[in-house]
Amino acid sequence: MDAQRALLDELMGAARNLTEEERKGYKEVNWDDKEVCGFYMVRFCPHDLFVNTRSDLGPCPRIHDQKLKESFEKSPRHDAFVPKFEAELAQFCEKLVMDLDRRVKRGRERLAQEVEPAPPPPLTAEKSEQLSVLEEKIKNLLEQVESLGEAGKIDEAEALMRKVEALNAEKTALTQPQNEKVLLLAQEKKMALCEICGSFLVANDAAERTQSHITGKQHVGYGMVRDFIKEFKDAKEKAAEEERLAREREAEDRRKRREESDRRRRGDSSDRERHRDRDRERDRYRDRDSDRERSRDRDGGRGLDSRLRNGRNGGRDRYRDRSRSRSPVRYSHRRSS
Repeated sequence: MDAQRALLDELMGAARNLTEEERKGYKEVNWDDKEVCGFYMVRFCPHDLFVNTRSDLGPCPRIHDQKLKESFEKSPRHDAFVPKFEAELAQFCEKLVMDLDRRVKRGRERLAQEVEPAPPPPLTAEKSEQLSVLEEKIKNLLEQVESLGEAGKIDEAEALMRKVEALNAEKTALTQPQNEKVLLLAQEKKMALCEICGSFLVANDAAERTQSHITGKQHVGYGMVRDFIKEFKDAKEKAAEEERLAREREAEDRRKRREESDRRRRGDSSDRERHRDRDRERDRYRDRDSDRERSRDRDGGRGLDSRLRNGRNGGRDRYRDRSRSRSPVRYSHRRSS
């Protein structure tokens, strides 16, 4: 019926049976509406896994529609909604598994509390009397075997030992069957617990029954749920690990860039210091040259003044000398007069 309804919905639309008045208030359902099952959209809906089993969850309260699922898969927003739907499905499945694991734990405790089978009941009076007669016969025969052995009658002693063995077998048959029945009954009733779905199984059951359990809805359904949870957790851990590695790589890149920037700044500082040293050296040479120029200028001025003074003084001296060279006659004339 559901398949036929889905086919009619696909051919004629979900509003095919509505009247004109109902169509006025009808709203077309989209895959991202709250009424649509996100579990069904992205993976599977747990409500579909356990139909008609002991773990039946009942019908899903939200819409399952293949056309909406196809629309979701073709939507450009598909990748953005998949993590959201998967996280919600994982949360729902984890709750199912937690409830199941509690049942499994109780089942284990119940199996652990099973006591060993009760000891067999005592023999009846008739069997007890038969057992006493057999034991008395065996005792007498053993005494006879010992006597014959001491007398050297080996053949007679061996014949009596065969009778003793037959009586022992009869004694064992009188007491053993009941114990074997009790042990067989306990072995037949021994139970085992399925760790996947929590079902009780008969230990050492026939292979056909075991295979039937493994392929049953409940076992397969809980297997799907557990596999999805493991897959979801593994993917989450992988994503977290990749994110951690990306952060570490980013931090390493920042550290390298910072070190490179520091080296560049130190290099620029060294270059500036070298430039400043060269500038200072150049300024020292320039100042030294300026001092030398000024010194030469001063020395040159003083030499010129000295030469000029020497020139004037020399002229006077030469004039004085010339005057002296002429005056003696006159001077001597004066002295003589």
